Amino acid sequence: MTAPIIEFDRVAKSFGALQVLRDLTFSVMPAEKIALIGPSGSGKTTILRILMTLEGINGGTVKVDGEYLWHMERDDKLMPANERHLHKMRAKLGMVFQQFNLFPHMTVAENVTLAPVLTGAQKQPEADKRAMELLEMVGMADKANSKPTQLSGGQKQRAAIARALALKPRIMLFDEITSALDPELVEEVLNVMHRLAQETDMTMLLVTHEMSFAHDFADRVVFFDQGALVEEGPPGQIFKHPREERTKTFLRKIIAAGQRL
Repeated sequence: MTAPIIEFDRVAKSFGALQVLRDLTFSVMPAEKIALIGPSGSGKTTILRILMTLEGINGGTVKVDGEYLWHMERDDKLMPANERHLHKMRAKLGMVFQQFNLFPHMTVAENVTLAPVLTGAQKQPEADKRAMELLEMVGMADKANSKPTQLSGGQKQRAAIARALALKPRIMLFDEITSALDPELVEEVLNVMHRLAQETDMTMLLVTHEMSFAHDFADRVVFFDQGALVEEGPPGQIFKHPREERTKTFLRKIIAAGQRL
C-alpha cells in the first residue's frame, strides 16, 4: 500500500494554558483532497500552521513525505529539528492564507517569481515563464504587471494561489481563503480551486466554512472540535448522514445560518 504523505501521531499543541490539539492522530494519502471543518477555535488552522513550520508542537510527531517534520533521526533517536531540516521540509509545502500577503510594491508577476529565484530553485527566465503559466491557469495573465493595490480581493487571492504554486510543492494548504472576500468574489476563487483539484495530483488540505464547496471539492471531510478529530468520511456521509451528535449539531447551525449542504 502507498504510505501516507502526512502523518500526525498523538500530536499535542498548546498556547499557554489553552490546549489547541489533543493527542491528534490523523493521516493524509498522496493526491488526497481533504476539507477540514469545524467551529472556530477547533484547531483546524493550527494543523496547517504546524505543517508549514509556523507553529511547533508540544508532543507527538508529524511526518511529511515519509520524513519527520519537527524532529530529526540521529543514532536511532529523535531529536528536535534544526533550521536546515525545517527549511528542507518547508519546500515540500505551499500555503495560501486568508489575507493574501502579497508584497504591495511588486507586480503580480514579481510576487510569483520572488521565492523561486531567491531560493535558487529557478533562474529568472525560467521563473518568469513558470509565473505566466500559473497566472494563465488562475485567470490572471492579464494582470501580470499590475500591483496588488490595483486588484480586487478575488484577484489578489488568485495571485496568491499562483505564488504558492510557483515552488512546485507536493502539498498545498489553504486556510479560509474565501473568508476575507465579498460574496460575489468567492466563486472566482472556488473555480480555481476546483480546477486545481481536478487537474493536478497535489495533495490538498483546505480549511473552510464553505460547506457546499467542501462537499464538491473533497475526497474526505474531517470534522474537528475542541482540538480533537470527531468524525471523518466521504462528503456524502459527513454532510448527509453524520454519525456523531456533535457533527449533527454543528451542521444544523450551518444550515440555520443559511448555507446549503
